Amino acid sequence: MSVTPLRGGPAREAELLGAVLDVLRETGYDRLTVDAVVARARASKQTVYRRWPSKADLVVAAFAGAVSAGPEPPDTGRLRDDLLALLDGLLQELTELGDVIAGLLGELRRNPALATAMEENFIASRREAVVSVFERARARGELAADADEDLLWQLAPATIFFRALISGQPVDRELARRLVDHVIIPLAHGPAR
Repeated sequence: MSVTPLRGGPAREAELLGAVLDVLRETGYDRLTVDAVVARARASKQTVYRRWPSKADLVVAAFAGAVSAGPEPPDTGRLRDDLLALLDGLLQELTELGDVIAGLLGELRRNPALATAMEENFIASRREAVVSVFERARARGELAADADEDLLWQLAPATIFFRALISGQPVDRELARRLVDHVIIPLAHGPAR
């Protein structure tokens, strides 16, 4: 399938996809309509549908564009500092896109394309950065050979997203520090015997 470029190029596309995110923030996925997006972006439905044939395609493109750049794995020489740097980035993303993610959560189970976009354009790059940090930590002796990397990488984001999107509890650098110091670092030394 060929992609029809938008008149106005990448800047116009970014403007239109930004309008998708704005409408998504206001309405959530279920109530988002292409009519609302085109009104906000001052575009025609024909323009939108020629490029993105469905609402799901449009939302996937907007979300993927907003999160396309994954974090660079920090390399401070210490696992603790690397993890705190990664969590600072996650907290910033949550500030910028938390409301968008909240609007998409319920739809992920019903919409395989959206779930795939979330996995490929958001989750995978963040996991890759953390795994890279863990590999260097293991080489320095800061991560036990039998540490459960898969579980370790999920702990902080799961807690942060739960607090921010579900329980409404505060999410800040102090929480990130507590997670690193009291949960992740102790578990990084390996399972309890």
